Amino acid sequence: GELNEEQKVELEQNLNRLKRQEQELNLLRQKLSQMSSLVEEKDRALKAAAEELRYKLPCCFVECHQLMAFRSPPGSQRHDLGKNQLGCFSQEPALDLANLGVKCRGLRHEETIQRQREGLAELRERVKMLEKRQSSAATTMGSEPLVVLPKDLPEKIVQKTHLEKELTPVSGTRLKASKVLGCVPNGGSHGAADGPVSSERADVTDLGEKMYLDVLGALGSLLKVKELLGMQPLKHLPREEREKVGLQRRKALELLYDKISNLMSRLERKEELLKDYKASVEQLRLREASLQRCREEMSKLEDEASREAEEKALLKEALERTQLQLNQEKRLLRAARLHKV
Repeated sequence: GELNEEQKVELEQNLNRLKRQEQELNLLRQKLSQMSSLVEEKDRALKAAAEELRYKLPCCFVECHQLMAFRSPPGSQRHDLGKNQLGCFSQEPALDLANLGVKCRGLRHEETIQRQREGLAELRERVKMLEKRQSSAATTMGSEPLVVLPKDLPEKIVQKTHLEKELTPVSGTRLKASKVLGCVPNGGSHGAADGPVSSERADVTDLGEKMYLDVLGALGSLLKVKELLGMQPLKHLPREEREKVGLQRRKALELLYDKISNLMSRLERKEELLKDYKASVEQLRLREASLQRCREEMSKLEDEASREAEEKALLKEALERTQLQLNQEKRLLRAARLHKV
């Protein structure tokens, strides 16, 4: 009822292979648990950052839109200037920060991108409505420069935004910083005229500057920047101080964009790491399937070995009975020979 040498060697090899695969499976399970805990921790951090970004930024932009709608009646020069500066301060940071929010969430990408596209289409429709109002008001007042400048500005902002998405993070940081700072009012560009028009322009300039500073402050708080330079208003500063504050604002904006680009690169690395984890999990599943097949083969071999042992036991028993009968016949034959003699 014993196994032959080949079956013993094969059984021992299968047992050793099974032990090695179980060790590898335990090691992979430990790594998988560590990876899962790390991924869950990073997901929680990303979700918290995305929620904070989603709830803080829209409040600032909605408040700015409400202020512009309240202070700027349609068809006036003040409305033209407010729309011009609002395009600089609101449209472009809103698009960039919305795209950043989409990447930071890490979940429901397609749904979020669809919502952002709908928002962009709605924003374009509003811009076209404002252009129509401004063109009609400008034709009645005979002010051609006010018709040409706001007409070209929104499409240029949208085109620049799409072009900057295709550039590298560093170059995109510099271009966006210089572009947004180019829209920042310097506090003295509209102060030459006298009367109600100049006061309205000053109010719109102050409102645009306040919006810009609010956006910078919100970004700084979200990105945990302790202190941003150039946050004081430019209205009552001399010319030299204004240039200095403008440089400080440019540096602060570049710092914020650098931090945002770093967050985006870290998010991309996390996504690549998550892909590697998924590949490892798939490999683990394949190994578990292979291990299950090996166990099934082992059970089949054990069944065959038990059947062969039973067959050998039966053959041995039959051989013993045959040997006993042969011995009995030999004794009888010997006795018959002795009886004849």
